[in-house]
Amino acid sequence: MKSIAYAIALTGLISFTACEKDDNNAPGNGNTTFKVTDAPIDDASVTGAFVTISDIKLDGQSLQGFSKTTVDLNAYRNGDTKTIGNFKLGTKTYNTITFVLDYDTDQSGNTPGSYVVTTGGVKHKLQSSSNTINVNKSIAIDGNANNSIVADFDLRKMIVAQSGSDKYDFATAAELESAVRVVKEDNTGTISGTVSGTTSGSDKIVAYAYKKGTFNRSTEMQAQGSSGIRFKNAVSSSTVSNTGGYSLHFLENGEYEVHFASYKDTDSDGTYELQGTLIVTGAGDINLLGLNLGTNATLNANATATGILP
Repeated sequence: MKSIAYAIALTGLISFTACEKDDNNAPGNGNTTFKVTDAPIDDASVTGAFVTISDIKLDGQSLQGFSKTTVDLNAYRNGDTKTIGNFKLGTKTYNTITFVLDYDTDQSGNTPGSYVVTTGGVKHKLQSSSNTINVNKSIAIDGNANNSIVADFDLRKMIVAQSGSDKYDFATAAELESAVRVVKEDNTGTISGTVSGTTSGSDKIVAYAYKKGTFNRSTEMQAQGSSGIRFKNAVSSSTVSNTGGYSLHFLENGEYEVHFASYKDTDSDGTYELQGTLIVTGAGDINLLGLNLGTNATLNANATATGILP
């Protein structure tokens, strides 16, 4: 009888262990990595832009296992990302991603929590009227694959310069929400290329990606909203390198336009002033106003500039 009872107990233990193992790797759970990246800020004096994320919520529920994390977003550009956690998520479609920011203390308990660093190591605390950024985006988690979610924090839309000793601050709460873009990495592609020709009158050139048909030059060149953001409706942007290269990453499949703007530090104050947009033509049969980007594709779009339209 003892041997029978022992066998039953052992069988139950094995079954329980197997179930527990199956639960951890069940089809209802998807391995999911969260990453962050950045579109560049239009300010030469900014050497760091630190944001502390204290919580991430999916459809209002905190992401279990996430630890408070401070990231220098300024260090992750042109497709570079920072992994901020790996999680098991239920296989379903989530419709809202919320990032909760800490303005006061960073992940080590130091103050401030979110801040800009300018030349000389000076810190400028960042804050806004709300510490939550809600992104309405449907993200489907696949239980049979490794999922990667990328949050693109567009610093040029998030951070605004102001007068006084505290030279920088976050944009308004509503503008912050439109400055963060969340995508599933395997649903995206890249537009990259070079810009050559007449660019000698520029200290900096920025490439802006727009969904086809959404670029209105007269509107986009103006300072829009409470924080005065130019090129506000661009999906992403990339600073053109000294050798003429640019790359626009984590763009979901679809049709895009790429426009280039010229900047110059006319008063030598470390801030670039907008000069105008470049007059460009695509190389070969490339149409810069109708770029069809596929999933997981890299689309090469070289351009030649013939002048600057003020």
